[in-house]
Amino acid sequence: MTNAMPREQLINRASEIKVIPTLGGVVDKVFTVLGNNNSSFNDLSDVVKYDQAISSKIISIANSAYYSRGIEIFNLQRAMLTIGFEEVRSIVSCLLLMEGMIKMLKLKEADLLALWKHSVEVAYAARILSEHLLVEDPQKVYTASLLHDIGKIVFYLAVPDYGEMLREIKNTADTVTVERERFGIDHQETGYIIAVKWKFPHDFARVIRRHHGDLGDNQQDGLLRLVNASDRFFTRTLNSHSKEAFILDKERNAIAFEVEKIMKFLQLG
Repeated sequence: MTNAMPREQLINRASEIKVIPTLGGVVDKVFTVLGNNNSSFNDLSDVVKYDQAISSKIISIANSAYYSRGIEIFNLQRAMLTIGFEEVRSIVSCLLLMEGMIKMLKLKEADLLALWKHSVEVAYAARILSEHLLVEDPQKVYTASLLHDIGKIVFYLAVPDYGEMLREIKNTADTVTVERERFGIDHQETGYIIAVKWKFPHDFARVIRRHHGDLGDNQQDGLLRLVNASDRFFTRTLNSHSKEAFILDKERNAIAFEVEKIMKFLQLG
């Protein structure tokens, strides 16, 4: 059982978390390029090339068994062409955020893996919904989804057995309800504090703050609805014999395949 921690302590911890360096200039430029429909491989490579770690990772991925065509690749732009623009967009988004988390936040490997796997699952599902429903920019949706649970970082850092608590209540209780009962605050609130401090775009901060709530007056908020639906898609428990469960499990498995692929590329799991 997790010992209760005063709300004020968690708020202070959220306020004390330092800004992730990679969420500065490079990432701003990258997402400006990614958000422009007229951007080319040259535009993206011109920005990414200044981050040696990410450039090396992209080239390594292009030379992996999954993408390799038998010819070793050394050039960043050629590596990006081999992988494909949409896949590069997703990989770069993940790499930038992961690089920052690993450098600045000393989370247990199991906790980091659990947090990141769920975030990527939700991001893939939300992007697919965005593309099919023609609601919001898919890349914006993907990035917002990657960030939606960032408030859990505060609990992982401040509550030693928070990860164990999440595993205990999985599929049996609502996370935010348990957090509020035990700590007087939930990861939406701590996430919003981080979002404001790190100067995230307003749309991202709104999603972080409300992704578990009743949409109510936010029914027309496409971004929030997509993240909310995708998050529930990976947390809802269904009757395993129902037709709905069969259909959803098939979709979950398809997304899980893509997630496992990117987790391997990121050398996680």
